[in-house]
Amino acid sequence: MTNLATPSPEELSERRRSLRKQRRIRNLQNIWRVLAISGLAAGAFWLIRHPFWLLLRGNEQVIIEGNEMLADAAVHEVLALKYPQRIFDIEPEQLIEQLSTQAPIAHAQVSRQIFPPRLEITVQERLPVAVTVPSRPGAAAATDEATPTTHAGLLDSEGHWMPQDTAVGLNREFKMPTLRVRGFHPRYQIQWPQLYQAIQTSQVNIQEVDWRSPNNLILQTEIGRVHLGIYDPRRFSEQLAILPRLRSLTNNPNAPAVDYIDLANPQVPAVKLTQPPASAAETP
Repeated sequence: MTNLATPSPEELSERRRSLRKQRRIRNLQNIWRVLAISGLAAGAFWLIRHPFWLLLRGNEQVIIEGNEMLADAAVHEVLALKYPQRIFDIEPEQLIEQLSTQAPIAHAQVSRQIFPPRLEITVQERLPVAVTVPSRPGAAAATDEATPTTHAGLLDSEGHWMPQDTAVGLNREFKMPTLRVRGFHPRYQIQWPQLYQAIQTSQVNIQEVDWRSPNNLILQTEIGRVHLGIYDPRRFSEQLAILPRLRSLTNNPNAPAVDYIDLANPQVPAVKLTQPPASAAETP
């Protein structure tokens, strides 16, 4: 059997002092925790009640990313933010709707940052690939205003039509497209992406697509006008592939003047020659 030694009065006194010291340390730690938490809570409450730290005071606190075509100033104009303004009073969804409906922007993301207070906006633009030309100059007043075929505008690669005034506020480095489209109608939107991709691969430069007649798609190319008949996506690539072989029709100065090339049937290309002017003797 092991005998337990009875602690001396000095040892008991030392243990009591050690326990009291440990309790004081724990109490001090608890007090500091309470003070720290209270200070953070009071600081957060003060920041919320005092908008000085939560104000947007100018456009420099609005960070815009992803815009290649539109200048920052044009995006700020669409946002139409009033300064100073509390960061919590700004509704991201409202700004996203403004950007999507009033600018050539397909998608936008808006996030609020508190420290430091600022807005971060990321946009994905609808970059124009073609310019739509009115079917008949001055005909807009006599037709449906909602129909873009009578208005100048822009087309992106997916066939989304945009008013011409969306081109205001462009970056200096951005170049507007040179391809023109006449007679564009909303019903052509589903066909445009494939047609545009085919045009991009053409070995013959195409300056204009004339869609005014649904029965005859006309291309203005470097070798002249080309009639294609009713647009058929399966046949269109075949028609474009024939164009390089027809360069000699217009490159040869001794060849008769060509009015247009008919590729409605790509298996049997036809050429319409320009009618010579009537001679002075035949003029009545």
